[in-house]
Amino acid sequence: MHATYAFGILILISFLGARFVFRRKNIFSPLNYFFSSGLIYIFLGLYLGKHGLNILSVQVLEGLTPLISLGLGWIGFLFGFQLERKYLHRFPGNYIGFSFLQALFVFFLVFVVIFLALKLFFNSYSVFLLYGMAVALGLLASMNSPALLNAASSKIPEKGNYYYLARFLASISAFWGIVGLAFISSFWHFPFFESKIFEKGLLFLLVSTAFPFILGYFFHFLTLKKTSEQDLLVYILGLVFFVSGAAFYFNLPTLYVSMVMGITYSNLTKIHEKIYPLFLLTEKPLYVVLLVLIGALWDFNISYEAAILVALLFVVRIIGYVFPLRLFQKILNFPFPLPAVFGLCFLSYGGIGVAFAVSIKLSYPLAFTDVFLSSALIVIILSDILGPWALKLSIFRLDSEKKT
Repeated sequence: MHATYAFGILILISFLGARFVFRRKNIFSPLNYFFSSGLIYIFLGLYLGKHGLNILSVQVLEGLTPLISLGLGWIGFLFGFQLERKYLHRFPGNYIGFSFLQALFVFFLVFVVIFLALKLFFNSYSVFLLYGMAVALGLLASMNSPALLNAASSKIPEKGNYYYLARFLASISAFWGIVGLAFISSFWHFPFFESKIFEKGLLFLLVSTAFPFILGYFFHFLTLKKTSEQDLLVYILGLVFFVSGAAFYFNLPTLYVSMVMGITYSNLTKIHEKIYPLFLLTEKPLYVVLLVLIGALWDFNISYEAAILVALLFVVRIIGYVFPLRLFQKILNFPFPLPAVFGLCFLSYGGIGVAFAVSIKLSYPLAFTDVFLSSALIVIILSDILGPWALKLSIFRLDSEKKT
């Protein structure tokens, strides 16, 4: 089918999906949350792709790939727009240190275990590719999303220290993973160059950072005069699409580039509280389209080795979030205890995990990254299905124990 017809179908699906699926009923039912989170659209895309009806065929996907980049750009911009100084200053300084230590510990633990597993099951590939995949899965494991916590917030009548710490950590954890994505994209870009790999990678990273920073500052300068929020939304959408398109063309990490622009503009504008709700109105339709296209892009092929990889990633990630909490508490001198069960509230990946996974696939369209994408998407889906149960065992259990 021609890409234009496929695009029309995507618009219809995004309209219906954003209107009827993203509901917050009985959020602690894993099946309900799976549907309300929108991840079901990955399976719809899989059905519409080459493994099903073939409406979104390989040829059509080639024409719609820039649309995936646009979706990644909007997710990155929205995430970066949340990282405003005033928001970060609401929390104690040791919360940021906790976030960094947590992400670092999970990353290294998952990296070591996954690399050993990859060497055992995929020894026919070069060590360079194995290192790259282990790094990518380690970064993915260090990321989590506040979406589940946000959905459950109305069910928590008295939000205490555990909730606000979890909310902050989940909100900022993806920052470290996306920065890691920028390093992968920069220094893994030139594996076959014989010289000056470090210099070229550093230049690539510098361009990926400076380009959106300059554009964000320039856009703020152009919109200093009074502009209606609706017009500003249109201008920002156009700017994000332009930056995403440029990043796609030059093979820059779209998620990182847009995040930097979001952080820049968020910390310059004085109408953050007015325009952010408008941004959220556009998030769901674009998110639906992105998930459908990711599902169609997914070369679903589960082998024995990939299944073991999924199980290892899932289990080791939980261990990484649960095991070191007491140590972090001592290092950062936290005023309240951090029992191991608290780590279970970080199970959900949300859309940011999906965006990270497909960013790796788009940057490196290799057969080996199909294994990465399959493993990543299965772990993300499994984690978000079990996320409501894990949240009940963590935040809610801690709150009930505190009351008694």
